[in-house]
Amino acid sequence: MASRDVDAEQFNQLYQQCILWRLDYLMIEVAKTGHRMRVRAGVLGSVPVYCHAIDDHITISWDFADFTAIPLAIDPEVASHRLTLNTAYSARQLCVGVNMLTERASFHVEPGKASYRYPVPAADTTPSPLPAGRDALTAFSELLQHVVSLRPITAERIAIELSGGMDSATVASAMAIRHEQMMSLGILLDGDVRLPQMQRRQLIAQRLNLIDQTVDIAAFPPSLDLRPRPDQAKNLHWEYYLEAGAALWDSAIARGRDVLFTGIGGDELFPAYIDEIQEHSGHESGGVGEARHYAEQLLTPRALSAARTHSGFDAPASPVPVTSLLSQACRGSDQLRHGQWPVNLLSDPSLAAFCHRLPRDDRLGRAVMRQYLQMRLGSDVFPRGYTKETFARVLPELISKHVQTVTSQLRECALADLGLVDQRAALELLNTVAATRARAPMSALASFLWLERCVRQVS
Repeated sequence: MASRDVDAEQFNQLYQQCILWRLDYLMIEVAKTGHRMRVRAGVLGSVPVYCHAIDDHITISWDFADFTAIPLAIDPEVASHRLTLNTAYSARQLCVGVNMLTERASFHVEPGKASYRYPVPAADTTPSPLPAGRDALTAFSELLQHVVSLRPITAERIAIELSGGMDSATVASAMAIRHEQMMSLGILLDGDVRLPQMQRRQLIAQRLNLIDQTVDIAAFPPSLDLRPRPDQAKNLHWEYYLEAGAALWDSAIARGRDVLFTGIGGDELFPAYIDEIQEHSGHESGGVGEARHYAEQLLTPRALSAARTHSGFDAPASPVPVTSLLSQACRGSDQLRHGQWPVNLLSDPSLAAFCHRLPRDDRLGRAVMRQYLQMRLGSDVFPRGYTKETFARVLPELISKHVQTVTSQLRECALADLGLVDQRAALELLNTVAATRARAPMSALASFLWLERCVRQVS
């Protein structure tokens, strides 16, 4: 590792350059005076970074496996919130004493003391008119190209997750202006969405000159095995479709593609503000509320009480939409394990701020993104009412096939042993999903099964 001595003025210049770096970073500062250390994170939150301090030992890592030698306990309040689909973007994590360094946060350590500091909340955004003479499409296109230009990476290293949806297609379209022969990766689904997905991917790949690589979800289904295995990656979060994703990431790294561009952030670019919604009851949408109802039926009275209290430990508002940060925290560690550095163009703070401020007509139905895709790909790729790809049927059908195996593995339940889950209610929910294959109970069951696996790893 290169190093050099500099004077105070040069040091301050270099330090400011680091602090103002537009991309992601992790900065570790050590001061001999007082034996102090500070760990500081950048704004993008591309991958999770965990911290733990005890006595004279400090562990900092993106890989939760580095913490498994430390005696750890499950935080029942965090677990209760996660079971009811209330996952928070927070320093406080599933294991007591292991903190995640959230975006712009810092971790301070000195003899006999460790502290964590959140950043100042990001300012709220409100819709505002575009400057005179500017149209939304031109401004969106130029800003997207600026975001791409911040990452001077050769095409030979690039892979793009291309689901066949508008978000990943937007990323691929923007990247193709600067790069040729990029590799695109996709998971092909079964059922009536398969043919439209394949046709749409084919059109995108042809028009952007992509080298397309796919895997079938049926060939790499999600694992329902709850038993800890020595060779299994250890995570505080879990990607539902890890097996198929990992197969694609491995195929990319085998071809020297180690920078993975994704469509994460697209769902959050065009919000609807409360005063723009005609009917706002203050209640959750039907699907989310129904799923949470099933989830709450799993919990013991103690856990339900904890889940219904305000968490009070969420990170402050961020320039990056919180759902994007949560997705990155969930997937980032696995991507690194498979040799990929994730880049989420649509989560860029400047792009998010611009889109959030757009007038309603430019946000409604992702109007400006749809116009951009028509300009780059043609009007036949994403016509109004196109059949969208969805993973909604994957897990219910898998549960129906393997219900006896999962039932057998739930005869012992780590979350029940912690007093958080009613074991009989968990088995009833499993049977409900197997019989109905409905989405709402499946959401609650998936959250429970994947958290059960995490807790068993720690135990």
